[in-house]
Amino acid sequence: MVMCAWLLALLAPAFSLRLGATTASVHRAGVPSMQAGKLPANALVPRGTVSTNLFENLKQMQDQRVAAASHILLAPGKCTLPIAEAKALMEKWRVEVGGDREKFAELARVESHCPTADNGGDLGFLVRASCSAAFNEVLFEKEPGQAYGPIVTPAGLHLIFLASCNEPGEAKRLPRGK
Repeated sequence: MVMCAWLLALLAPAFSLRLGATTASVHRAGVPSMQAGKLPANALVPRGTVSTNLFENLKQMQDQRVAAASHILLAPGKCTLPIAEAKALMEKWRVEVGGDREKFAELARVESHCPTADNGGDLGFLVRASCSAAFNEVLFEKEPGQAYGPIVTPAGLHLIFLASCNEPGEAKRLPRGK
C-alpha cells in the first residue's frame, strides 16, 4: 500500500491528479478508490486513453495473484498440421483431459513442442506481468482445475491447464505428474 501511495504521489503531478500534498493524503484519496476499481474522485485526468491506461496499469501492478499452470505447445515449424486442424486437435485434447491434471501432463510429455514437455508442461508459478494478455485471460479470469484453449500466441498454439490461482502467501505447488 505504501508503494502504491508513493507511486501515486510521484505520478500525480505528471497527470494533473489533485490528490493532496502528503503521502498520507495520497494514500487516503487514491488507494481505497483504486482498490474499489475506480479512479479517485478528485482526479483531474480526462477519461481517455492516458488516464484509463494509467489506471489499468496501476491496477495490474497491484494484482499479486500467482497462478500455477501447465501447457502444451504446438509450435510453428514443428507442427505440420494446418492451423484449423491443429486447433481442432487441441480442442479434442481439451475435452479428453477435462479436469484431469495427470492426463494433461501425460499428453504434454508426448505432444508438446516446448522444453517444459519433460515436466508434463509445468510452467511453474506465473504472475500477470510475466504473461501475454491471452495467457492472463486464462490464468487470472478462469476457474482452476480445467484445461483451456487453444490460445494463439506468436510462439504457437497453447492448451493450458490452470492448476491454481491464489494470493502469493496461499500459493502451493501441486504434485507433478509422473
